[in-house]
Amino acid sequence: MQRAQPFLVVVALLGVVGLALAGGAGAAPFDGGFAQMDVEPDDVSITADVEPDGDARWTVEYRIRLATDEEEQAFEELRADVENDTEAYTTRFRDRMASTAATAESATGRNMTVSNATVTAERRELPQAYGVLTYRFEWTNFAAVDGDRLRVGDAVDGLFLDGSSSLIVSWPEGYRLGETSPEPSEVRDRSVVWNGPVDFSTGQPRITVAPAGPLSGVPTAGLVALLAALVVAGAVAYRRREADDDGAAVIAGDEPGATAGGGGGDAADASAAAADSGGEGSGGGATADTGDPDAADGADDAPPVDSDLLSNEEQVLQLVESRGGRMKQKQVAEELEWTAAKTSQVVTGLRDEGDLDGFRLGRENVLSLPDYEPEADANGDDGDEEESGEGDDAGGGDGAGATGSD
Repeated sequence: MQRAQPFLVVVALLGVVGLALAGGAGAAPFDGGFAQMDVEPDDVSITADVEPDGDARWTVEYRIRLATDEEEQAFEELRADVENDTEAYTTRFRDRMASTAATAESATGRNMTVSNATVTAERRELPQAYGVLTYRFEWTNFAAVDGDRLRVGDAVDGLFLDGSSSLIVSWPEGYRLGETSPEPSEVRDRSVVWNGPVDFSTGQPRITVAPAGPLSGVPTAGLVALLAALVVAGAVAYRRREADDDGAAVIAGDEPGATAGGGGGDAADASAAAADSGGEGSGGGATADTGDPDAADGADDAPPVDSDLLSNEEQVLQLVESRGGRMKQKQVAEELEWTAAKTSQVVTGLRDEGDLDGFRLGRENVLSLPDYEPEADANGDDGDEEESGEGDDAGGGDGAGATGSD
């Protein structure tokens, strides 16, 4: 294999990028364009990372396997040339991409610009040795914003990928994939992949994504069933609460009466029975004063604060504090029944103000109060102490009742 000339390599690569991204402009098909190169890339990866406002961060990678000494030397010369004259490479690339965006602007009616173009050349082990030439740039208004939805693909309508190329389109965190055309080769957590050869026809590729709200993606029939289930669950919970309230009333009103009068129904009958017993009612009176569970539970059953009276930021801080000072951002969205986008906006404001800290744990965002300490999580004993206290009250009531019976 002959020794590659760096200038020819770069010119060919720039031509490939232009062909790949100008499919909607009626340009020549993306056939690779590497015939003029002495070193042919093994694959080309084109990635568009779309933001909520429709802008996209693009990354175009050309990977050349370095299997021979000649290929190693040719790529080293290219890398040195890129490092020594980076501005020349980025200027030519940016001009070509600006021309592509201008054509897409005419086709879509959206104002588009290309900016922040960069280029790097580096050697990677993947695990074989590869030389990777990478271009990055930002494309304003690449995707169409339709309310809270993003519609992607009209700016590269009719794109063609050859067998060594792939197109990856990713969307913001908190969004969910809706429709795609055509069917992608692979669907990942936050992206879809088309592996060439793919000849996108008119109206392709197309992707629609929207914020993943609590009920997003649920079909109409499923939504009706879900609402019905929620109504039934609410009715059951209401009845159980009424039953619990009635039970509490029985404990509060009947037990002292039964102790004083040997099985009286309400508080008035219990008092009368205690008076008729000629002095034995004093024991029942003492039991009534100390055996009322409502008195013990009153502090725990304080009504919750109305969320309508709190700001979004106060709701988040209150919720995190109630969970011991730390919880996942996804759980905040679920608890408050917010969209992931709204939760992210509120959390970002709190973090900017220093009212909340956050960090990544795997794929999850974890939130914590600034004064959070891991040792503070060990607070599960409070509930046990309350339960044991209630058991002691109940036991005390039984003992007093037995005394009254005697």
